[in-house]
Amino acid sequence: MRSILVVLALVLGAGCASPPALMRPVDSVLFRPVAAHFDVAGRLAARNGDAAVSGRFTWQHGPRSDRWDFFSPLGQVVARLSNADGTATLTLPDGTQYVEPVAPLLSRMLGMEVPVSALPRWLQAGVVAREDVREVDAVGRPRRIVEQGWQIRYPGYASDDPDALPRIIELSRGDAHLKLILDAWQ
Repeated sequence: MRSILVVLALVLGAGCASPPALMRPVDSVLFRPVAAHFDVAGRLAARNGDAAVSGRFTWQHGPRSDRWDFFSPLGQVVARLSNADGTATLTLPDGTQYVEPVAPLLSRMLGMEVPVSALPRWLQAGVVAREDVREVDAVGRPRRIVEQGWQIRYPGYASDDPDALPRIIELSRGDAHLKLILDAWQ
């Protein structure tokens, strides 16, 4: 009787197990071209320890300039960060301006230090080195990258097309977490 119960438990347990997610070997990662220019709009949620910010953003990126507009959850502009040739200006709604290098200003907006030079590539799921890729999806796009101490996850792309851009990006390092949901690419 005991052996019948053991076999029954194994059969029923196996029936409840879900099949593993279809993944390709990491060696099959698609090296994606990274656009030098893009415009993107989306939502963000940043958390670093007890500090947190959320809202909408737009980002216009070019080889030598960037412009980020940050909006409250209700749609009011809370800041504009413009960067040209390494000099950045953060403008607040009351007209107050701060001029510094872009990294500390963007860090101030997000509440965490982020590698500004890597963000355009990470936003597009670009890969520098194959060994940075830890997981790929069924069509060979990066699902998880580890670079510069950061974990970059891509839980969703805009479509199943191998060339589709990411729709959801999650960056984390230690207590710092940044989630981006990208609603529109140009």
